[in-house]
Amino acid sequence: MPPPEWRYFPYPSFKPNQERLLSVVYDAIKGNTHAIVDGASGLGKTVGALAGGLQACKELNLRVLYAARTYKELDRVVEELVAINGKERVSGISIRGRAEMCVNEAVLRLSRDSRTMMELCSDLIESGKCPYYTNVDEDRRVWRALRDEILSVPTPAYELITRSKENEMCPYEITKLLLPHVDVVALSYAYLFNRKIRDNFLKKLGGSGRSITQYALILDEAHNLPEIANEFESDQITSISITYATEEADRYGKASMKRFSELLADDVSCMEMGEHIVDLKGLAEKAAKNAHVGNPLPIFLEESHAFGESIKAHLLSKGKLPRSYIHRLCEFFIRAVETSERRDFVHIIESVGKATLGGPIDEETNRVKPSRLEIVSLDPRSSISEVIKSVPSTISMSGTLENMDAYREMVGLPEESIKVTLPSPFEDGQTLFLACKGLSTHYERRGEDVYRKMVSKISEVVRSTPGNSGVFCSSYDVMEGLLGCGLEASVAKPAFVERQKVRSTDQDKLLDKFKSMGLKGGAVLVGVMGGRFSEGEDYPGNEMNSVVIVGVPYPKPTEKVESQIEYYDMVFPGRGKEYGYVLPAMRKASQAAGRPFRNLDDRGVVVFMDYRYSTRYLANLLPEWIRSRLRSVEECEPLDSVVLNFYSQQH
Repeated sequence: MPPPEWRYFPYPSFKPNQERLLSVVYDAIKGNTHAIVDGASGLGKTVGALAGGLQACKELNLRVLYAARTYKELDRVVEELVAINGKERVSGISIRGRAEMCVNEAVLRLSRDSRTMMELCSDLIESGKCPYYTNVDEDRRVWRALRDEILSVPTPAYELITRSKENEMCPYEITKLLLPHVDVVALSYAYLFNRKIRDNFLKKLGGSGRSITQYALILDEAHNLPEIANEFESDQITSISITYATEEADRYGKASMKRFSELLADDVSCMEMGEHIVDLKGLAEKAAKNAHVGNPLPIFLEESHAFGESIKAHLLSKGKLPRSYIHRLCEFFIRAVETSERRDFVHIIESVGKATLGGPIDEETNRVKPSRLEIVSLDPRSSISEVIKSVPSTISMSGTLENMDAYREMVGLPEESIKVTLPSPFEDGQTLFLACKGLSTHYERRGEDVYRKMVSKISEVVRSTPGNSGVFCSSYDVMEGLLGCGLEASVAKPAFVERQKVRSTDQDKLLDKFKSMGLKGGAVLVGVMGGRFSEGEDYPGNEMNSVVIVGVPYPKPTEKVESQIEYYDMVFPGRGKEYGYVLPAMRKASQAAGRPFRNLDDRGVVVFMDYRYSTRYLANLLPEWIRSRLRSVEECEPLDSVVLNFYSQQH
């Protein structure tokens, strides 16, 4: 039963079906149960879930954890909280990882990646050498003033970092002290589903007597959760790490570790080039036996791991980067021993063999890629279920959760979970969905001729669009194929291209420049499905008026993918390929397709440039608001006239 007044909804009116969302969230939390909400793009899910969730939590003396994938999504939560705070007093913060919140110049100067930064941060704190950490004192007047200021108005992470740095205090530590006092904590999935981070986070959350059992959990863009949880449970190292561990062992006189790592490297290099499913524990046991380490493998690894810790401490005392490859190697193989023979994990080695030439090339270094050793999690429930069982209620939301039973099974929600589909607020005249026949990025059909035809079709859509367009490809290979066939020149508008391994700040600048072109003649954003630009980013109004979906983003048929399909077939008979292969791809495509639709007056064209979307099987896996309006066009049918006709009609 909904309340007589929605006290925490800040706007004068609801979007279509939005009040229903508030009721679903409110009822689920009040009923101490779980809800799965499939809500179309443009519904206003963030503020709806916050308003319904806060109303229920205030009545039950609970608070809200709002988890999402990207920092932009978390900052949006705070933006909505600021609007709510203008009507009803609420507090909230968004938080980032320790690496992103560090303001210590020594750490930033020495660190080359987030793992190193986190290790260096921990080591400096333990040794009492971080002034920003020691300055955080709850008895200091400056801390109390900063705390009161942040608690008075919902504060995004970037603002909290700036204020903390101005006061020479650690933003990460300040955040942890604030946690028990705010109504809403907006945080990344890592804080809940990465075990190492979660354990520390929950300790801080309960620092003032408030545990996770006193929080309702909202999971935004929840379609990402199964894949992300598996990533957190997985681990990998390369043959380079093994080589460096050998050199480090030699340098520090650790003969047993030197022999062990040398034998490991030999075994990996003797494998044929390609992927192999292996038992990493057996591989390590063989190396330990031949190296005559003198102790059972688990004891040897633990002792060597401790030796790596001592190396890190020694380096830190010398003012050097506290990195130990022995420590990292042992950490990896301790996890390998733990997961050996578990059916929900698989161990994989991608070997480059003994090749020094002719192997796969790393585009950044222009060198042969190293061999890679992986521990791969196959069951996201092993991490997710622990959280779900701890909180009184969860709300899973996404615009691509139509197959709710599949999601419920994959994350381990109970059968009695509430399942609700909320229709699109957009009328038929605001949307045009087309599926092109005759074209495909299927492996057997790829080639220069197909890419040139696609470039021509994409150009028709872009030139006929009054504003910005997005082109989202099934992979970077497909994207490079289109670019190689003249896509940038053909579209006759400025092109902004998503690149791999680019700093987030540079991506933000590129995206802001692209969006600004919407009222300046238009531009084209070229990226990949499942990437930063195609999920979690809004393009209202003229920021993106049309989208071309190029190909179906199926993963490459690797050993990892095949193992995932086989595992799901075992635990969900007959569903392996659907759960492990097809649904993840279709969710990525659907997310990209929904980018132009945010404001109620938005209009947009979406072209699926692959005949497979016109088949009954794949079309049925698209969201209903897309599927019911999708029409096929023949390869010979000009797209420019169809798109121009759509935009010429008054809505």
